[in-house]
Amino acid sequence: MRIIKEHSERRAEIVDAAEALFASKGYASTTISDILEALNIAKGTFYHYFASKEALMDAAIERYIDAEMIVAQAVADDPHISAHEKMFRILTGAGRDKKRGDRLEKEASAVGNADMHQRTMASIVLRLSPILEGIVRQGMREGSFRTEYPRECMEILLAASEFLLHGSAFAWGGAERLQKAKALAWMAEKALGAEQGRFSYLYKKYEGDGACCDQC
Repeated sequence: MRIIKEHSERRAEIVDAAEALFASKGYASTTISDILEALNIAKGTFYHYFASKEALMDAAIERYIDAEMIVAQAVADDPHISAHEKMFRILTGAGRDKKRGDRLEKEASAVGNADMHQRTMASIVLRLSPILEGIVRQGMREGSFRTEYPRECMEILLAASEFLLHGSAFAWGGAERLQKAKALAWMAEKALGAEQGRFSYLYKKYEGDGACCDQC
């Protein structure tokens, strides 16, 4: 008996299978035939949902970003924690699937598609900056932040972080990356009128010590 599945369910199954294969074999070594075999579907079914393997990777990344935004928004909406604590949790990835994110970032870099990487970074900046803007405004009410440009500051800081620290355009060594992260933390404190040292967690992970909750 033929099983007919909803469009969104079938699409999600294809993305799930692709993510698993990318994780086990790597993006470059995974073929569309591998995905078809894993799901026992016809080639026509695959191309009904995705134009290419790159489009499939794009969908996997976008789905991951969707999940990231849900977690970030939940933190931002919590009325019981301070703006500094919210910022700390979101920027350090508390409650997020970091391993999955790191894996997707690594495999995405193997695609060799600069346009895809640029779209990914732009999506993160455009979707996360409004959430962080709300947190900055909370901090302004609490007296811990002071800035005339809450949205723009977050857009610039996020763009710098994504491009300089997480992007593949620069082959920074460990010491260079740490220095950039320290500069980013300094700029965040200056731009948001925050107490010196409040954003040191942005570079702690590059020292290998992790982030320190007492900064918040």
